[in-house]
Amino acid sequence: MRSAQNDPLLLAGTVLTLLAQGIMALAAVAVALTLVAALGFSDMINAELVAEYGPDIIAMPVGAVAALLLVVMGLCALVFLFFGKLRGIIATVAEGDPFVPENADRLNAMAWLQIGIYVTSLLATGAAAMVAKWAEQFAEVSVKASLDLDVPSLLLVVILFILARVFRQGAAMRADLEGTV
Repeated sequence: MRSAQNDPLLLAGTVLTLLAQGIMALAAVAVALTLVAALGFSDMINAELVAEYGPDIIAMPVGAVAALLLVVMGLCALVFLFFGKLRGIIATVAEGDPFVPENADRLNAMAWLQIGIYVTSLLATGAAAMVAKWAEQFAEVSVKASLDLDVPSLLLVVILFILARVFRQGAAMRADLEGTV
């Protein structure tokens, strides 16, 4: 079997998963810094808003902003972990041995992570709607806050759970075959 260095698809997959993890790590750091700034300087921010827009301005909803930023950090962590599991699978394919029990576990974990991403996205939408409601006093802001079923995400969950079973069965069959030889 070709190694990851000689297989352009495996190399691209490895690079893209590393890139995605790097982006998620940077995003989480940026969101964490924004959270610290929002919490640490909320009084100053509100004073500046009153100075610019007048005393009738509604104060920044620090709780809603903090909730939104915490949920976004959670999303970054879940996506980071998802791509880490995928990178692990790619590595076993590059080694020529993908039907190992660890890959079944990785696929199962990826399905649960995708469920977490879906639920966390719904929470982010709710928190963003609260912040957008506050921001409407400055400009017309619109956030789509709906509980629509995300069929592609749910389909991905089902596919990942099925693939986990396929890999678990493949690993078991290989172990049986090795036991008879």
